[in-house]
Amino acid sequence: MKILFPATVITLVTLVAAAKAIAAADVGLHIEFSEIKDTFHRHLTKYTGDCPGESWSGVAQDGDLRFIDHNFEPNKQLKVNLINVSTGKKITRDYKKIQRGSNDFTLKQLGNSDGEHNIEYQIYDKSSKETIATGNFTYTVTSSEETKQRDAQWKLELYCESDSSDKLKDCDTLGSRKVKYCNGSRTSDVYNQRIFNLDRTTVEIDL
Repeated sequence: MKILFPATVITLVTLVAAAKAIAAADVGLHIEFSEIKDTFHRHLTKYTGDCPGESWSGVAQDGDLRFIDHNFEPNKQLKVNLINVSTGKKITRDYKKIQRGSNDFTLKQLGNSDGEHNIEYQIYDKSSKETIATGNFTYTVTSSEETKQRDAQWKLELYCESDSSDKLKDCDTLGSRKVKYCNGSRTSDVYNQRIFNLDRTTVEIDL
């Protein structure tokens, strides 16, 4: 037996489905004035060689994000609670930035482990504590990884051997050494230390 539905019923069902899809896109996280995003990425770089270590980068690691519900205009009286149901993390922010939503935060504060995160939110009046809106949305975090060689830089350093507080021009005994730098930061590793007695006006130092 075939069941026939009036065209008006089919149209109504289609419109309801479309309305739900639009509503879901109206709430979530975004970067400044960009559209709402539901996927965020972070990247792990592992370093080998003279300067081993690792570092994370990407929006999901340290990008500044904002929450917004386009159905409720932000104003100075409003705040928002965001609760990550998956991790239990919770943050509270002012919800007062016109067209931007809440004050910014990093995803690490709310939850940035790989996978889907379910977030519940509550917009409320900070004076009366009256709830203005509640709901939920989801976002997904993905990550990638790579390995890189990172070599050290060795820089010449002159110092006062006799008294470290003296300026070089006032120093009786001058020292030289090469110091190891990793990623632009000085380390405690040194080599090729030499001492020079300044018993004449001009000293030639052969490095």
